[in-house]
Amino acid sequence: MSMLKKSLTTVAVASALLGGTLATPAAAADPNTCPRGKFCGWSGTNRTGTRTIYSESPGCIPLDHIARSVSNQTSYTLVFWKATLGCATGTKLVTLRPGTHSDNPGSANSVEIFG
Repeated sequence: MSMLKKSLTTVAVASALLGGTLATPAAAADPNTCPRGKFCGWSGTNRTGTRTIYSESPGCIPLDHIARSVSNQTSYTLVFWKATLGCATGTKLVTLRPGTHSDNPGSANSVEIFG
């Protein structure tokens, strides 16, 4: 094999190896979005801060954390509350139809889920 062919082969192998090491990993999920089929609450307004992802069925549940912005990517209608005594009492903050969000509904601590 000629010196030129050896050099070209070496360059081709090195390029293939470097190409693999320079590949970027798949992008992480955007923390400002909510996965399909779930609903999410964020500790900050405008879908900022810590995101909590929920997977619940119809009913009324307390939220694990205060949500200052919310997104509904389920097939259910959700009503978020600032509850004072149990669920669905106190101040009704926002009603979200499927596929919608609210960037500043107030401080939600419970949700009603309608099937």
